[in-house]
Amino acid sequence: MLPPTLPAGSRGGRSFATLLLLGTAAVGASWSSRGGGGGGGAKPATCRGAASSSSSVGPSPTGACRAETLPLPTSSTRIRATEADEYFRKRKRIPPPLIAHEKLDRMIGEESRVSKEDDGGRSLRGRRIFVIGDVHGCLEELEALMKKAMIERNDGEDFEAVVLVGDLCNKGPSSAGVVSLVRRRTRWFSVRGNHDDGALAAALGDPERRSKNKYKWVDDLSDEDVAWMSELPYTITIPKLMLDRPGHTVEEDVIVVHAGLDPSIDLEDQETDIMVNARNLPTAEGGSKPWAKIWPGPQLVIFGHDAKRGLQRENHALGLDSGCVYGKRLTGIILPELELVSVDAVRVHSPIKKKT
Repeated sequence: MLPPTLPAGSRGGRSFATLLLLGTAAVGASWSSRGGGGGGGAKPATCRGAASSSSSVGPSPTGACRAETLPLPTSSTRIRATEADEYFRKRKRIPPPLIAHEKLDRMIGEESRVSKEDDGGRSLRGRRIFVIGDVHGCLEELEALMKKAMIERNDGEDFEAVVLVGDLCNKGPSSAGVVSLVRRRTRWFSVRGNHDDGALAAALGDPERRSKNKYKWVDDLSDEDVAWMSELPYTITIPKLMLDRPGHTVEEDVIVVHAGLDPSIDLEDQETDIMVNARNLPTAEGGSKPWAKIWPGPQLVIFGHDAKRGLQRENHALGLDSGCVYGKRLTGIILPELELVSVDAVRVHSPIKKKT
């Protein structure tokens, strides 16, 4: 079962775990499937460089939603002059994040500083945040979901921020378009997924990936796109104070990660492979179990990466991958109310391969 749209006045002072548990009865009203368009507001591209440790890639700000759609580039302006390109030429692997574990309030503050954005002195507290599941290049559905969430669930207003769970690209029809759109939107942010890692490696020149047809689209990326992808973090923590609203006090932070977390390891020490690839973790009995079922909290973790299981609701974990690229739905969740919003896929973009 999924968390429902809870009635007004029912959320005050309750933990996210309590809200999730209340979701066992009524779900359908909140997980609807009408569509629409999305919005944009350009932001300056920034490349903060890459650190020099293990493999995988890094973070950078990206931000909120606007009603009008930005024009997307029709051709690449790639000259391979980014710090990520230089790192790959020297080390033959994609650069790690500058900041592996980001915090949303810091990212918003950094983006406002770089763009010299005047926020009118508004507080980061008390405005809704929208978290979106795996997009996989489904640009039309992403725009529809944003329009629907803004108009139907946020009085036509911008969200304080939009955070995506990674896997922006691959399999769908408009991977470069999605990357460019998310990069340029004010206060849109994303964590890194396994498909983002693969696409970045292809864009930087990895010969194995360059030889595969599924990565041909990376030739449409610009230097700004590649630099931005190389800065994506593995996790983004949304501080509980950002989610406080009148009559509703949030008791825990929210962590956004693409795939999973190991509950036996501190956040700062999590293994990259688990954060971008894990669905299950080994058990003491020698088997394995979905990591979300054993995540103890207290933080609520929102993740993607698991279209086969679809939407998942555990006590302290919520999975948003509802298989849009396979012809199902693209889903997001509005915080702090835990209201689900979804739109139907316009078509099957990538048929599910049957194992023989």
